[in-house]
Amino acid sequence: TACALIGPSVVFALYPPLIVSLYLFGTFVGTAYSVPPFRLKSRGPIFAGLAIACCRGFLLNFGVYYAVLEALKVPFKWSPGVAFMARFMTAFAGVIAVTKDLPDIAGDLATGVPTLATKFGVGRVAAGATFALLINYASAIGQG
Repeated sequence: TACALIGPSVVFALYPPLIVSLYLFGTFVGTAYSVPPFRLKSRGPIFAGLAIACCRGFLLNFGVYYAVLEALKVPFKWSPGVAFMARFMTAFAGVIAVTKDLPDIAGDLATGVPTLATKFGVGRVAAGATFALLINYASAIGQG
């Protein structure tokens, strides 16, 4: 309970509206992932994957970068490095979102939790995730 009060208080007191908005959006999405009535993780792999990729990929990387700049009083300037980091980690988090369900396929099948692994099988999902990582890393190498 204390964290639910202290965290937002610090953000509201120290940061501008854009960071407050990113913080509140990330908090909402992270909460909606697990807590009723939303429970995005139980509504199918697309909702769960988007929530994870959004929070662990884009918001965590771009949001923390922007917040650090703001705390240091350095003006934000969008750069190729920031764009690369946000894109690469969002794709990487998307792969994590898909593969996190692979070890628990038996439990998901038994309880009727819809995942890509229960729909397409562990082998296909693992192969697709490996291909996505290959493309993500190849594009990183290609960007130099």
